[in-house]
Amino acid sequence: MINIKNTGQNYLPGLEPWRNIYSLRKLKLLQKSWAEVFRKHILPLLPAEQIFHLYSSHRGRPTKELYSIMGTVVLQQFFDLTDSETIKELAFNELWHFALECFDEDNQVISEKTLWTMRNQLVELGLSEQIFSVATDHLIKYFNVDISKQRIDSVHVYSNMARLGRIRILGRTIIKFLKNLKRQHLEIFNAEISSEMQTKYLKKSEASYFGQIKPSESERNMATLANDMYLLISTFSTETIVSNMTSFKLLLRVFSEHCYVENEQVVVKSSKEVSSDSVQNPSDPDSGYDGHKGQGFQTQIMETYSSKEEKKDDSKTDNGNEETNENKPKLNLITYSETESAAKHDSHALKPALENLQERGLKSEKVAGDTLYASEKNKEIAKNFGVELIAPTPGKASKKGFDKFNIDSDNFEIVSCQSNKEPDVIKHNKKGSISLFWNKSTCANCPFSDSCPTKKCRKGRKITYRKESIKFFLRRQYEESLEFKDEYRYRSGIEATNSRFIHMTGARRLRYRGLEKMRFGQKLRALAINVFRTTKYLRKIGKFFNILFFPTNISIFSFEINSKLKIAA
Repeated sequence: MINIKNTGQNYLPGLEPWRNIYSLRKLKLLQKSWAEVFRKHILPLLPAEQIFHLYSSHRGRPTKELYSIMGTVVLQQFFDLTDSETIKELAFNELWHFALECFDEDNQVISEKTLWTMRNQLVELGLSEQIFSVATDHLIKYFNVDISKQRIDSVHVYSNMARLGRIRILGRTIIKFLKNLKRQHLEIFNAEISSEMQTKYLKKSEASYFGQIKPSESERNMATLANDMYLLISTFSTETIVSNMTSFKLLLRVFSEHCYVENEQVVVKSSKEVSSDSVQNPSDPDSGYDGHKGQGFQTQIMETYSSKEEKKDDSKTDNGNEETNENKPKLNLITYSETESAAKHDSHALKPALENLQERGLKSEKVAGDTLYASEKNKEIAKNFGVELIAPTPGKASKKGFDKFNIDSDNFEIVSCQSNKEPDVIKHNKKGSISLFWNKSTCANCPFSDSCPTKKCRKGRKITYRKESIKFFLRRQYEESLEFKDEYRYRSGIEATNSRFIHMTGARRLRYRGLEKMRFGQKLRALAINVFRTTKYLRKIGKFFNILFFPTNISIFSFEINSKLKIAA
């Protein structure tokens, strides 16, 4: 039976339910903490109604209060806690009680199964995206956060998996399949799996697979594992009941990524032939490989930023006057968070991010990113969204000497040489390049012949180029300007956000495996940064939520009113 409170209700000032629980001094401390931000801005927006269908409305034992339990799961991600630590915090931490409005002791004490069940429901229903986006959108609107300028970057993160080499990837994939086959289809296992293979992979002895791994015998071990894997695939590929098993499909995937069959012989691919999106650990097939950062996942983060410097002192200036809007501290929030395999290139992350922000009404005017986001394709994508992409041109600068030509910046074509002489012949090649020719007579007595970037040919001089090269040249010219440097210098601020994200919330390595669980943990940790930033912002400006305090000798009774009633201040 569903047990849920009405978070849409307000309280008369001074008659809140916690008035009889906390002293005025303690309430002042709670008011200035993250707990007040969470209580007022996050808790009422939790999608508790999305899990109503999992419970009966009139039968069975009452659930724990759903908003409190759902909020507990969110706070567990905020502070990177184990299940047992989370249960203790909910039972004894008054900050948590205030944040969750959980003052009933029956709801403060929960079991690990209750916590696990709620977390599993949030993951399966994909509610972390709704929690993050709805809460963030509310904070942006409530505090009037400037979203016109945003910046994007990725941070490498890990799931709860070991880093394995190729031998152990193949070996553990076989072990996983054999264990599942034995557990689910014991008769087939006993009939088809030889005692030799059982000993090699499932028994802890000197004859087992784990006792045979030596660096000097890596090639032989790889060949043995590949042949054993192929034998299992050949044996069970025609048996539907086995071939439909998830572990068997994983076996097929790993074999295709590391091996192939040629003339009925199993051949092991070289390490360079293995794709970066191949399985990195059978326990977490969703993870990928990045040549620079290694195995795991990456989280794309986009946040707002301001080009105005934040004022560090009080809300009043030296002469006692109120500071202007330009000098007030700025609240910057993470607007977008998405976790993906580490094998994906950052250049593919811009379009989904801009689409997400546009759907939520958070479209920005400018987006800053590093060179990985700065492809010409992304420039066009950003332009189609009405966004200016501020990012340095990737790759190396061309050595063709375009600075010594007169260039049409609209058509990205060379118009004339540095002597203002137009080419005598213009040839458009089949592969998209353009060749320009100047006759010997045209170049005769040219004062720039010694420094001319064109090449000598039989009839005179020539240069071959692509329009893309001209585009990149013009972009690099603009990037040398003070205007671009002044705009781009704010991009580096997101590195501090990345550092705080992975160290403050424990986002570097989660206790879960699989892409969906990783997304769940990463999105809620991004929301944690927004809550902590909002708390810091309110402290800085000195404007906290008004709580009216009454003399302690007056008996205070609390009661709830409908949120639609308008209460005079």
